[in-house]
Amino acid sequence: MPGDGTVAVIGLGLMGGSLALALRRRGAAARVVGCSRREEVRRAAIENGAVDWAVERPDLAADGADVVVVCAPVSRIPQLVMRVAPVARKGALVTDVGSTKRWILERSAQAAQAAGVALVGSHPIAGSEQQGFEAAREDLYEGAVAVVTTDGAGEADLARAERLWTSVGARVVRMTAAEHDRWIARTSHLPHLAAALVARCAARDGDDARRVGLLCGPGFRDTTRVAGGSPDLWRDIVETNRDSIAAELDCLAAGLQELSAAIREGTFAKVRELLEEGRRGRAELLGGGDPGAEE
Repeated sequence: MPGDGTVAVIGLGLMGGSLALALRRRGAAARVVGCSRREEVRRAAIENGAVDWAVERPDLAADGADVVVVCAPVSRIPQLVMRVAPVARKGALVTDVGSTKRWILERSAQAAQAAGVALVGSHPIAGSEQQGFEAAREDLYEGAVAVVTTDGAGEADLARAERLWTSVGARVVRMTAAEHDRWIARTSHLPHLAAALVARCAARDGDDARRVGLLCGPGFRDTTRVAGGSPDLWRDIVETNRDSIAAELDCLAAGLQELSAAIREGTFAKVRELLEEGRRGRAELLGGGDPGAEE
């Protein structure tokens, strides 16, 4: 367990690299072993003090580990759980950082049970559009919310997963995998896809893109920042949470149609009403306060 055991971090990109850095620099694990297929990443992780040791193969990193955290694209996580579960210490905690939870757990639970390890789904809501170990930072999880899913997990194992994330500064929230997937589609997956479409729409006239870009101020940059993320990573997320995401896109499409109709018909009182609903909704979601206050 963190503080007196070995934690294996499978994948040393932004999420895994940041977790490894935080665990070591906070003294939250006796030993941190990293895993990356790229030699230059393994070398950098050792040189930067993110890990005690780094290896190429997931099973070597997880061998005898007390905690294994799989930090990989969603589509690869079940396969990696199958590789690491049999070699981790009996009773070890195996968790992940995937943005989809039910899909992962459904494909990983049997392997974890057969290996005698505790599988608890996790999703720390942190990160950025940047990728790779070079973007990793020790404070990535400081103050972030980390979801721990309760499906099939006992109290002791949930508490172990919670201690892992609180040890790196996160605030833990428990919920079922289904609840997580439904709500994260609304608060993370929908905004990312919407940002991608806004950026795509703004850049649709390729010949004029450079001139249009001169007019892209802070509003455009803030709105579309997440559109700079990996299309491959996000394709996996969409595929593995497609029902919840489709429902949220339908809601957004209905709102866009309502707004477009009001503008075309010149019903600007309706436009203001929709904008006010959005303003107040944002204030409620982000903790209240004066929705009209400057940020």
